[in-house]
Amino acid sequence: MPIPDSYQPSLAAPGESSNLGFRRFLHSILGLVAAIAFFVAIAPRFFEGFIPGFNVERWGGAGPVRFAAFFAFLVAVAIRIRLNPGKQLSRSRAVWARFASDIAGTVVPVRRQPTMVGWEGGTTVQWESHGVAFVLSGYTDTSRNDHTRVQAEMRLSQALRFYALPRTFLTQTFASPKIWGVLLALAKREAERQGESAAEAAVAKEMSFMVEKEVLTGDPAIDAAVIVKSDNQPLAREFFSDAGVSHWLRELNTLRKGWQLNLIVKTLPDVYQLTLDITGVLSDPKELDAARQLAESAVGRLADRGILSTEHRKAAGAGR
Repeated sequence: MPIPDSYQPSLAAPGESSNLGFRRFLHSILGLVAAIAFFVAIAPRFFEGFIPGFNVERWGGAGPVRFAAFFAFLVAVAIRIRLNPGKQLSRSRAVWARFASDIAGTVVPVRRQPTMVGWEGGTTVQWESHGVAFVLSGYTDTSRNDHTRVQAEMRLSQALRFYALPRTFLTQTFASPKIWGVLLALAKREAERQGESAAEAAVAKEMSFMVEKEVLTGDPAIDAAVIVKSDNQPLAREFFSDAGVSHWLRELNTLRKGWQLNLIVKTLPDVYQLTLDITGVLSDPKELDAARQLAESAVGRLADRGILSTEHRKAAGAGR
C-alpha cells in the first residue's frame, strides 16, 4: 500500500495505532508550549506578574529571554509537526479502507485536481476481477455535489454502448428520444456554425443512440425500475437480463436512487470504459458491496458472452 503524503490523511483503521491518543495529547501540549514561548519572546516583562519567581533581569535581561523563548518556540513547533497524528479518520474513509481490505484491494491516494467534471482525486481503491482492473473513486462536480464512481476499462471484440439510470419522472424526461433529438440537432447546428472539432464530433456520435427507443429486457422488475438505452439493443437486452447484473441492479436501486451505469468507447477502436456513477459519498458497506458486485457482474457477463477481449484486459490501470 502506498504511503499517503501530506495532502492525504492516514487510512489506517481506528485502533490500529496504539499510541495515537498519546500523540494527540502531546501534540496539544506542545501547541500550548509553543504559544506561551511565542508570547514570552514578544513581551517577556509582561509575564513577570503572572509567573512566580520569574524575573527578566535574573535571566540576563530581555534579550537573552527573548532568544531562549524563541528557540523554545521553534523546538516545540518542530516536534509538534513531527508528531502530527493527522486528521481524524472520517467514516467514509474508514469504510473504504475496510472495503479494500475485504476484497484484497489497494488504497491509493491521488492528489485532487480540477478537471472537466469538477474536482477529482483523493482516496481511491483499486482491485482486479475477471482480469480487468477496477477503480473506486470520488469526485465533486461543478455544482459542488459529491459522487462515488466505479470504473473499469477493457477491450471488446463487439460494439456495445449503453446508458442505464433509475426510472423517475425526471429521468424519463431526460431520456426521451424527442429531447435528445432536439439536443443533438442543436449541437449539430452549433457545430456547423462555429466549426466542429474532432472531440465534439466524437461526443455527439457517442451519445447518438440516446434518440433510440428504450431497451426492454423482458424482466418486469427491471423494466419498471430502470431505463436502458443502447446502440445494440439485442446484446443490451441479453446483458441486462443476466441474473447477476439484474440482481445487483435491483439491489443498488433499492439502496440508492441517484446512479448511472454506462458503457462508452474510451479510445477508438475497441477500448471501452464501464462507469457506475452514484450521487453522494458511499459510506455504507452494503452500498459499496452492491456497487462492486454490479460492476463485476457487468464485466463478468461480457466475459461470459465472449466479447471481452483477452488482449489488454488490464487496460483500466494503464492510464492512471
